[in-house]
Amino acid sequence: MTNGSVVFDSWALLAWLLDQPSAPTVRRMLLEAEASHRTIHMSWVNAGEVYYMAARKLSIVRADEFWRRLPTLPIQLVLPSERDVIAAARLKASRRISYADAFAADLAIRHNAALVTGDPELRLMTGVLRVEWLGPGG
Repeated sequence: MTNGSVVFDSWALLAWLLDQPSAPTVRRMLLEAEASHRTIHMSWVNAGEVYYMAARKLSIVRADEFWRRLPTLPIQLVLPSERDVIAAARLKASRRISYADAFAADLAIRHNAALVTGDPELRLMTGVLRVEWLGPGG
């Protein structure tokens, strides 16, 4: 894990949940955060995105299992405020990213944290925030 705070977008947690090639890295980050009592931040918007993607790609039962397990992970879920909604909307208006990705990016910017992702849209934001890349092409 990086030396500072990190924010997971939905891509990172989905890679772990779906046992994709980046899953071992995400698993290691979760274990390191738990062992060091460090927090990984994630927007509730992105957590909801993980749920619906798990429901679509796996099943509702597996998505529900994930949702029940989520509070046990070393992830601090952040409920967006009105200010956060507008900040995400402004990022969305100025970049080619999804609205959910804008919440992850804004959270990383606010916490001066690295955004852990493999989403190509977010990789392009390296001039705006620190990206810890998990996707192909390292």
